[in-house]
Amino acid sequence: MRRHELERREVDADGPPALSRVNRSVAAAFVLLACLAGGAPAQADDWNFNQAIPCPSAPVYGVPFSQCYVSNVRTFRIGNVQSWRLTYTDSVSEFAIGYYRLVAAHGTGGMSPVTSNSALIDWIRTADALKHVSGGGTNWAVATSPTGERYVTFQKGSRQCIGFVRNSPANNWTLGATFCRESRTPVPVQEVQFIWDAVKVRE
Repeated sequence: MRRHELERREVDADGPPALSRVNRSVAAAFVLLACLAGGAPAQADDWNFNQAIPCPSAPVYGVPFSQCYVSNVRTFRIGNVQSWRLTYTDSVSEFAIGYYRLVAAHGTGGMSPVTSNSALIDWIRTADALKHVSGGGTNWAVATSPTGERYVTFQKGSRQCIGFVRNSPANNWTLGATFCRESRTPVPVQEVQFIWDAVKVRE
């Protein structure tokens, strides 16, 4: 899905030393939980994206989606959180957005922002709403756009990929996006910036 296709279809490493593979997976899971809840969930369950919704009704817009789903509501110590999985796929590219929103707060503080480079990579790697795109990724790294936004680069087979996380100023939602396409060269930073700017949230 190249930039001109998006325009045509638009609807409006710092961090700790490397851990062992097992320990890093465990740490990554805790990064996502900490972002979502500021602590462990009050009840144990999983994200289930089994309810399809019309894509125009999704809380995120600005890029085309072909399939959209909303999850069950999960209860954490800060409140109830729900997630949306929004995707687009064609023969040479794939795109996904995972949007996690605090739908009923139980106190103050909200969802912890994703800040460090290592947390940014781990969030993209472990977010359930993005795993069908980020799964199998290798050569993870963090880059910075000319306007200062940090984003992740990685490879998935013959595809070059990027990902980013956006934090709500009010700490009531977190959005992650991943984009991969068939290419021998990395996704140009200008295209990353275009996708970043195109993705918008309905408040």
